Amino acid sequence: MLQDLRRRKFWPIFWLSLSVIVVAADYITGPAMQFPILYIIPIALASWFNGRRWGLVLACGLPIFRIVFLFLWTTPWGLLETIVNAGIRIIVFSLLVFLIDHEVQRQALLKEVKVLKGLLPICSFCKKIRTQDKNWVPLENYIAEHSEAEFSHGFCPDCMKEHYGNFLPPGK
Repeated sequence: MLQDLRRRKFWPIFWLSLSVIVVAADYITGPAMQFPILYIIPIALASWFNGRRWGLVLACGLPIFRIVFLFLWTTPWGLLETIVNAGIRIIVFSLLVFLIDHEVQRQALLKEVKVLKGLLPICSFCKKIRTQDKNWVPLENYIAEHSEAEFSHGFCPDCMKEHYGNFLPPGK
């Protein structure tokens, strides 16, 4: 279900709309109260659902856009302080984007990997595995039931010689 949410194409409009609301709230509160922490919400959601690219667009765009406020407000600080603060925010927000992207990739990998753990009682001759209900099932069936692995069968060169050696040309 989460993968379906990540594939939706309309999400960027939602992140941009949410960003506009956050920026408007930041503007309305004026220069004395700053809420750059609220910028994390659209950045984090965009990173999680639409990937690193959209997260970085917002992580860089929101602090840069906030520089415009300097020209709309009367502030006790100047352009240099505003640019330095924007740079710090870009770095922090970008690190957040990379952490979220790393977590999304880790979750996707964990979903792909289904590991068999523990000791498997296996017959030394026929290689069947004993299940918990004391039935013996072929190795391929057991692994297919307990993981997402699929099997295709072939012959290794030794078995080819042993079982079909009389059909092979001499020297093979």
